[in-house]
Amino acid sequence: MAAEAVQPNEGRRYRGKSAEERRADQRQRLVRAAIEEFADRGYHKTSVEDIVRRAKTSRTAFYAFFDNRDDAMYGALQMSLRLLLDHVRAALYAAKPGDDLLGVAITAYVEYLAIDQSAAAITLMEARGASPEVNMLRSRTRRELADLVRDMWAEFDRPAAEGTYAQTISMGVLGIITESMLHLAEGGRLSEAPEHVPAVITAVNRVLGRPEENPAKTSRPHLA
Repeated sequence: MAAEAVQPNEGRRYRGKSAEERRADQRQRLVRAAIEEFADRGYHKTSVEDIVRRAKTSRTAFYAFFDNRDDAMYGALQMSLRLLLDHVRAALYAAKPGDDLLGVAITAYVEYLAIDQSAAAITLMEARGASPEVNMLRSRTRRELADLVRDMWAEFDRPAAEGTYAQTISMGVLGIITESMLHLAEGGRLSEAPEHVPAVITAVNRVLGRPEENPAKTSRPHLA
């Protein structure tokens, strides 16, 4: 990936921002532009020029941060996933004693996808198969989310959550959530996603063997 260009006068401030802060803002603007363009046009139909135009910057600035379009997709997916995970973690931290944390996490996950549908398009659709590096990032994030599911599962059924097939089952639970959202996204119905949360939670509870009417309350899981 392209190294960020070193600018002179590191200590000089412009409009209250240092050179480092201005570079960070410029990169964030380019990444957000990439998210919007990839979501609107599709990854394969988006050019570097499209991203630069939306970011209102130059090709020189683009190549100061990214090697190519694939590299920009990596940045777009990285930001999309970070914002999604931050939203889920914030919801878990804000949960009250006695809350069903698995339900809280699922609700927050779905809520964020409905709020930022461009980031959802990157996460669920456009990043798939974009490059080996992007695929590795998607895999790492899936494992992180599956581990979070497993941690919450262990709070009410530790023997099952530590069983031989627990990791596979946790991945399957994550699949229920992501594939149901992908179905809505592909149909242009992601704004309806929050309405599907109760059905998704019910499906997850059944897979994990939780009582449906009064699911076990869980304590806060470890959040990385």
